[in-house]
Amino acid sequence: MISKLKIAALAAGAALASVSAPALAQFDASQGTAVINLDAAIVQSNAFKAAEGQIKTTYGAQITQVQTRQTALQTELTPLRTEIENLQKNPATPKATLDAKIAAFQTKAQSAQTELQRLAAPFARAEAYAKEQITAKLEPAVRAAMTAKKVSVALQPESVVLATPAGDLTPDVVTQLNALVPSVSITPPANWQPGQAQQAQGAPAGR
Repeated sequence: MISKLKIAALAAGAALASVSAPALAQFDASQGTAVINLDAAIVQSNAFKAAEGQIKTTYGAQITQVQTRQTALQTELTPLRTEIENLQKNPATPKATLDAKIAAFQTKAQSAQTELQRLAAPFARAEAYAKEQITAKLEPAVRAAMTAKKVSVALQPESVVLATPAGDLTPDVVTQLNALVPSVSITPPANWQPGQAQQAQGAPAGR
C-alpha cells in the first residue's frame, strides 16, 4: 500500500511454527518450469504504477494525515510497550498486573489501527480498485507468458528454494499485463466493494 499501517498489538507470547521445507530444486524456464511472483507482477505493471501516482496526487492530503497520525499513535504506544517489556523482565511482577497492562495496550493498539484504517479508507479503496482491474487480466497474462516461454508448470516463489534468473517468469507476466491492461481507473463505482468481481465470477449462473 501507499501507506503501510503498522500499529501492532503486543503479544504475551509467541509460538514458533515449524513448517516443512520444500524440496531443494533448481528451476529454469528452459526445463518447462518457472517461478512467478503474482503480487510483484501486479505492482510492477505500468497500469499500477500510473494508478499509484494518481492516487498520491488525488489523495495527497489524506495520505499525509494518515502518516502524521500514525507517527503520533506510535509515539503514544511506544512507552506503553516499553513498560510492558520491563514488567515482563521483572520476575516479581504480579501476573494480574501484567495481564491488565497487556490487555490495555492491545485495546489501545486495536483502536489506533481502526482509526488509521478509517482515515486511509478513501485511498485504500482506490488502490484496491486499481489492483482488482489488473488482477482481472492476471490469468491471461500468465498463460500468455507461459506459452511464449513453453512453460508447463508455474509456481509461486515461496514454494521454491532455488531458481535461476531464467526461471523467473515475473518480468514476462509484467510485459503481458502492460499489453492487456495499459491503464486502470482509480475511481470505483459508488456501490463497488473489494473482491466483488471475483465473487461474481465464482457465482453460479442463474437458471
